[in-house]
Amino acid sequence: MRLKHFLRYLVLFATALTLVQGDGDSGDSGEEEEGQGYGDGEDDGMGFFNYNDEFDFSEYAIYPLSCITDSDGSNVVFELYGEGHNQCSKKSVGTYKTSVQYFVTAYVKQKQQEAEMSGGDYEVDEEAIGYLYCTQFVYNNNYFFVQLGCREGTGKGFQIHSYSDQYCTEKMESQNYNLGIDTSSIMVGFEYCKNCQYQSQYANNNNNNNNNNNNYYNNNYAYNEGYRHDSPLCGAAWNYKETCNRSCKRAAKSGSSSNSGGSAAFSTVGKIFLWLFSFSAFFFLLAALAQRKKLSKSDAVLEDAAVKSAGLDKKFIPRIIIAYALFIIFLILFKRKILTWFFLLVGNVGLLWYYCHLQGRNNENKAAANDFQSYKGEVLEVS
Repeated sequence: MRLKHFLRYLVLFATALTLVQGDGDSGDSGEEEEGQGYGDGEDDGMGFFNYNDEFDFSEYAIYPLSCITDSDGSNVVFELYGEGHNQCSKKSVGTYKTSVQYFVTAYVKQKQQEAEMSGGDYEVDEEAIGYLYCTQFVYNNNYFFVQLGCREGTGKGFQIHSYSDQYCTEKMESQNYNLGIDTSSIMVGFEYCKNCQYQSQYANNNNNNNNNNNNYYNNNYAYNEGYRHDSPLCGAAWNYKETCNRSCKRAAKSGSSSNSGGSAAFSTVGKIFLWLFSFSAFFFLLAALAQRKKLSKSDAVLEDAAVKSAGLDKKFIPRIIIAYALFIIFLILFKRKILTWFFLLVGNVGLLWYYCHLQGRNNENKAAANDFQSYKGEVLEVS
């Protein structure tokens, strides 16, 4: 009988112990889910904000310059400013770049945090956020991949780009921008000095709440240091930054993507015309020199006099031609398309005009010589 009671109490004790442990585990699980909820201001569920801030960003500011596309993909170029920056006019820490998906993720997070502090709400289309990552898309029974990148032509916004591979590295030649994907909710304030930490207008009326929040952060720092950040934007931008070299800074300063506008690489058709214009200019130059040698002595003297009257020395003309060609090569290397086409066209038109001018003079002299010979023959016949 005693053994029966003992076994009964033992079963009850084991059951109670199991229930207590179950409650403790469920509480820990709930706390962990709360700590990793993207909408709760801590982590995005993928560890994106799981880093330690290197700086106290309370006196810092960030200045997004432009969105550029280079060999590393689509990136946002930004400048970070330190204490005493005076609206991003001095105290620059440096110019850096980070991927569009990283910067936009951090920017949206910061805006959500600021809206929460102001008692408002910052809404962004979750479907549009999903296109920050390479996503398969079907349009008119065609399968391809899309990803959010820099807006072509301006570099001050974003748009969907189409790719042929699952890693969104091979951009399709024909881009269809009418896929019905709305990305208007994803906005970044380019060329705008933004303080890293937001000061709520209700701060003075909520000192007690702020103190309670500070105590909460301090008491739970060991748990939250990998998730909570006073400035998700500046912290993430600094943590995921990459070096912005000279070409990167030049593309950002021009305010356009390096794959669009005046800084774009020459297309295949463009390269073909580059060779055609270059060879035509070389041909016109040789043809003009050939016509120059055919000039009569009197016409050659007149040409030299015209060159001197323009303030040029004859011996400097070859140097000017070489310098002009090197200048065009320089423009091509730095992908200045508009200037390249302009100076190539001017060079071709100028050499063609000079060739035609010399050819006209030679034809006139030839015609005059023929007329003279005909006149001389007629005189001899009469005599």
